[in-house]
Amino acid sequence: MTDRALSRLLLDETKCARTGVHLPSYERHQLKHGIVHLSVGNFHRSHLAYYMDILASEYHQTEWGIIGIGVRSVDKPMSTVMKSQHGLYTLVTKGNAEQDFHARIIGSILEYIFAPDEPERALAMLVHPNTKIVSMTITVRGYDLDMNDPDIQYDLMNFDRPKTIFGFLVHALNIRCQNNEKPFTILSCDNVQHNGHVTKNCILKFVKALNNLELLEYIETKVAFPNTMVDRITPVTTDDDREYVRLNYGIDDGWPVISEDFIQWVVEDTFCNDRPPLEYLSSSPYNILLTDHVDAYECMKMRLLNASHTAMASLGYLIGYTYIHEIISDQHVQYYIEQLMDREITPTLQPVPGVDFDKYKQTLIGRFANPHIKDNASRICMDGASKFPKFIVPTIQEQFKRGNQPHYCALAIAAWIRYLGGYDEQKKPIQLQDSLAVEHRLDRLAARDVLDIKQILDVSQVFSDIGKNQQFTDAIERLVELFYEIGAKETLKKWINDASNSE
Repeated sequence: MTDRALSRLLLDETKCARTGVHLPSYERHQLKHGIVHLSVGNFHRSHLAYYMDILASEYHQTEWGIIGIGVRSVDKPMSTVMKSQHGLYTLVTKGNAEQDFHARIIGSILEYIFAPDEPERALAMLVHPNTKIVSMTITVRGYDLDMNDPDIQYDLMNFDRPKTIFGFLVHALNIRCQNNEKPFTILSCDNVQHNGHVTKNCILKFVKALNNLELLEYIETKVAFPNTMVDRITPVTTDDDREYVRLNYGIDDGWPVISEDFIQWVVEDTFCNDRPPLEYLSSSPYNILLTDHVDAYECMKMRLLNASHTAMASLGYLIGYTYIHEIISDQHVQYYIEQLMDREITPTLQPVPGVDFDKYKQTLIGRFANPHIKDNASRICMDGASKFPKFIVPTIQEQFKRGNQPHYCALAIAAWIRYLGGYDEQKKPIQLQDSLAVEHRLDRLAARDVLDIKQILDVSQVFSDIGKNQQFTDAIERLVELFYEIGAKETLKKWINDASNSE
């Protein structure tokens, strides 16, 4: 089965060999699953699945294959492709120079289950004794657990056919508890600070609604939720990417993954069941760190990388750029991001063992500037209402405590509010993909004809209490008006000049 599946992908085996495509060096039928991953997307396939492929290929680890499960209806297209390719796909990593491009067929995903069609089978795979770890990439928004959601309410009443991520996790753990079996570790791989703690709180909230005291004790005392910090810029796959893989490597892949060549994973070593020998991948270029103290790494990455990404995306989009590398190549944007990181973010960070912040920030600028990744700004703009409270608001609050007005953070928020207004500077509609912003009517409040900055900043789920700072609110009101009056590019220049003149 594996050889036939691989052969279907390799349209031109001669070209594949000539271009150095790495093929699985292990027999996939001998690879056992040890991990079930919920919500398989591009990031999982460039990160955890890649790491498990390395362990199988280079270190002969055969216990850590992956079963992918798609839980949402939007996972159906991925399901169709992954099933047709028997879990195989191409990962192309691209450095800043073309000689740093590498293609690899990943074989670590052994099977894909589309849970809406086969909920019992998905649940059985979670309960299977081989499943030592259940990992997940459900996006930042996925952790905003609403117990009144109809699907959550359904899962509270239906144990054998869940519909949601947390429904599947809780009911699988309940079966293991009832059978007096060892639980699996739940491993969040999302950009959420303290993602393990956040996941645990969501699980406990669900269990408390069930009023199942035995299960509550089982989870609180036996299930591990390691905190992790994950890092690899991985954009959405396009038809151009499919054609690129076909023409350059001779591979007919329905859903290849293109990512940068940098990768990092910091993992809290608190697994409650067995785990892969991640320490084998501690050195460059794999950069896995097992530690009991993930916090400092999480904070550094989210406040520097994710905050900068978020800050530049809506600003660059409004200026008229399409891709992140185009945005950071604008000298004024790069200066702005450097000032944001140096003056407002870095002073709020705790020291991180083995990390030179100046070098780290220089590396980030280089990663953002990679012209081969073509990471669309609109992808980074997605779910801004879930990103700002995690990536940017904490820096603002810390600066307030120090008696400072975060000048550059204000620009990030103002640019996003202008983006929420619904039209770009050429009067073209902006396709907002942000359910939390819509839920709180931020898109309506940001419309030019009813613009109400105070009411927007009073949405505590997004902005916490920063709207109570009148000077900061005034600055954002001024900035948003400037965005409408003189445009994003001129507003950026003016704000930079104002900062320089006030020093």
